[in-house]
Formats: sequence, C-alpha cells, structure tokens
Amino acid sequence: MFDNRVLVVGDVMLDRHVHGHVRRISPEAPVPVVGLLGEVRTPGGAGNVAAGLAGLGCDVTLTGLVGADAEGAQLREALAVKGVARLELVERPELTTVSKTRILSEAHQQLLRLDRDGDRARFAACEDAVLERVLPLIADQTAVVLADYEKGVITPKVARAIIAACRSRGVPCVVDPKKVDFGPYAGATVVTPNQPEAERTVGRPLVDDDEAGRAAEELRAALGTDAMLITRGPHGMTLALPGAIHHIASRTRDVSDVTGAGDTVVAVLAACLGDRWPIADACRIANTAAGIAVGRPGTYVVQAGELQAAWGGLSPKILRGEDAAPLLAEARRRGRRIVFTNGCFDILHAGHLSCLEGAKRLGDLLVVGLNSDSSIRGLKGPARPVIRQDDRASLLAGLACVDVVVLFDDPTPVALIRMFEPDVLVKGGDYTIDQIAGADLVLERGGRVVALPLVPGLSTTAILDRKAG
Repeated sequence: MFDNRVLVVGDVMLDRHVHGHVRRISPEAPVPVVGLLGEVRTPGGAGNVAAGLAGLGCDVTLTGLVGADAEGAQLREALAVKGVARLELVERPELTTVSKTRILSEAHQQLLRLDRDGDRARFAACEDAVLERVLPLIADQTAVVLADYEKGVITPKVARAIIAACRSRGVPCVVDPKKVDFGPYAGATVVTPNQPEAERTVGRPLVDDDEAGRAAEELRAALGTDAMLITRGPHGMTLALPGAIHHIASRTRDVSDVTGAGDTVVAVLAACLGDRWPIADACRIANTAAGIAVGRPGTYVVQAGELQAAWGGLSPKILRGEDAAPLLAEARRRGRRIVFTNGCFDILHAGHLSCLEGAKRLGDLLVVGLNSDSSIRGLKGPARPVIRQDDRASLLAGLACVDVVVLFDDPTPVALIRMFEPDVLVKGGDYTIDQIAGADLVLERGGRVVALPLVPGLSTTAILDRKAG
C-alpha cells in the first residue's frame, strides 16, 4: 500500500507477554499461581511504531538506545520478526534496555506488569550520539517519526535538532508526545497527543468537540505546527489545521485491546505524509487503522491489505490469506485456539449460523474460508453463486461469531489450512474425517477435526428448490 522510507527515532522497548493458566491461590501469600504456558516477545514503544510501518510496506529505519544485555538482543530478534531490518540502535554497556513484562491469565486478563526502565539521565547523556546517528539519515527519508515515551531518548535538544533538519529538507515530521511541555516539538508537521496528554498540557478538561477543537488550535498555533491531532478514544479524533477544525468520528465497533492504538495512528500518518497525502485524509485513514487495531487482541500490527480493504469500505474482518496468516500466528503465540471452517455460504441462512456458532464454541478465533465466485462456478455450475463474493463475505463478517473471512479460488481450502495451521478444523454435514479436505494436515499437527450436524431441512439448495417450485 505504501512504498516509502520512514525513519523512527525514540524510546525502544521490549514487550514480553507471559501467559499461563491459573488454577489455585498460593499457600505462601494471597496471590494466584500461574502455570506457565508460553512467552511472546514483541517490540514496544518506538519499536512498535517501526513494526507498524513495516506492516504497511514501508522501508523503515529505527534509531534508539539499548543496553548490551539480553533484553537488547531479544529486542533485535523481535524487530527482525516484524520486518524491521534497518537498525541504527545506539548500544552502550552502561545502559539498560527498557522492557515491560506482562503476566496474563489463560483468559488474557493482565495479572501483573513488571517494568525494567533505563536510567533517564544516562539515556539523556547519549543525545549527541543519537543525533550523530540520525541527522545524516534524514535527507534520504520521505518521513520521520519522533516516538517520545519520556524515557530519555528524545531530549529537547534531540527533538529540536531533528525537527529543524526535517523542516530544512522538506521532510514531514510526526511527533507522538509524552512531555508535559510541548515546546520542544515546535515546528513539527503534526503532533498527536491523546486526550489525557492534551488536557495535561493545556490544563483543563476537554469535555466535548468544541473544547477539543479549541485546545487543538491553541496548541497548533503556539507551536507553529502544520497540524495538531488529538486522539480521543471512542470519541474519535480532533484535527486542527490553519483556519479549520475537523472532528473525525471513531470507526471502532468492538474493542478487544487498546494497547498500541496510538502507535498505529502515528505509523499510518507517517506513511501517508511520506506519500504526500493531505493531512486531513491521512488522519481519516489513520482513524480507520486504529479501529482495526483495537479490535484485535494484544499489540496488533495492521497489515497493508486489511487497511486498504477497510478504507475501501469492506469490513476489517475480510482479509487476504497473506494478511490473515501473521494475525493468526500472533494469536496462537498468545495461547489462543484457532478454529477454521469453510464453505460457499450462498444465501446465508439459519443452518449456516448454527454451524458457525458451534464452530466458534470450539476455540477463541473463528476463521471462515469462503469460496470465491469462480470457485463456486467450478463446483456448482454457471448459475451459481446467487450472491456475489463481496456481499457473501460482508454478511459473514457481520456475524459476531466470525473473526476472520478469507476468500479462496481453489476447489478446496487446503492451501489456507496449510498456511493458517488451525488448531480445530470444522465442517458441517455428515462427513467422515477422511472426507474433510485438509483433515490430515490438522491431525498431523495434533489438532482436532470436527463434523457438526446440519439443521434438518435448511440448505441453500433446498431454499432455491422451494423458490423454483
């Protein structure tokens, strides 16, 4: 979707998610005993912004501070997994890599968080080394992001020098702020505080659109930025441009996890501005991306294909196979059970709904492989399907029990099953296990294959026959 070069500078972190089952309370103290099931390591802070840009197809360079420690090495590995290949990290033996470890129950409830922060003064003392690494890179970028988590990398000197270099070279600069005083961000292209950050800086609550608009313009004018964007959670976004205020309604339907939503907004803004989008349009598509991110569990990296589909009006549940695969792999690493089923779903009826709801009860995420129009014509003849594939996909995506819909052109979904590696494969009807396409692949991995009974008298063929009669 985007083909540009973006430099991210800021506080990089390692996020660990340790998940396990809770069956009892410790006899030593009134605390739950967590039986370890697994651990997931992902980039956090500026690293998550860089991962978001890589997911959109950008060529990303990341600069920050890390220690010569195990966490620093694990962070590099996690960034490589997310496709962030260009690392300009400044490593010093006296530094400690920032990390956050979250202990989660089997139901994904956070039980405890352990933070390992670096020494802010030692980080700030490296500001010249950061600038020496960053400033020569700016001229070759289409956009720059300052991801300031107030851990010590983005000092006032660093912020001012990078913003000035971007201005002089005509490179858009997006700032995600954490400082109470926004002064060091003066002259940036756009600054993106969330509502609590904006309220803290202006010193008053922003209770409605009018108050948010006044605060955004006040901050924009004071800093001399091209734009000020206040992200307001379920209330959407408020954008101040010279002479204009825009209120952008939230596109969120179901909120699963708000972690990292601000990073998603910043990444999409930078990608769009790097492609010379108007700021208002860039904010609208960033709002769409945030809606996708908060609908997924954990810190989710929005992929280019799903954002393009959602921007075009399709449900964010409708994905290409290559975009669904990393989503499902991440969910599996977090201990979630993936259920896969497939069908034509031509004329969606109560029998389909019963089967889909039964499939969802067998796991955490239900993925539906949907035969495309060309696939159905090959299976059932030129008179079918009755409903075209985009409409069938949208109807399935509208069901609460369905989490992901993926179209496929082959006669069977074997290629998708091989790609997604589901824990449970479900088919509706009187099938034996050996008759279900892909069953061998699932069983070889230790998964389950289930045939759910159909609702008597309910089928697309029967409905069409009654109509013809």
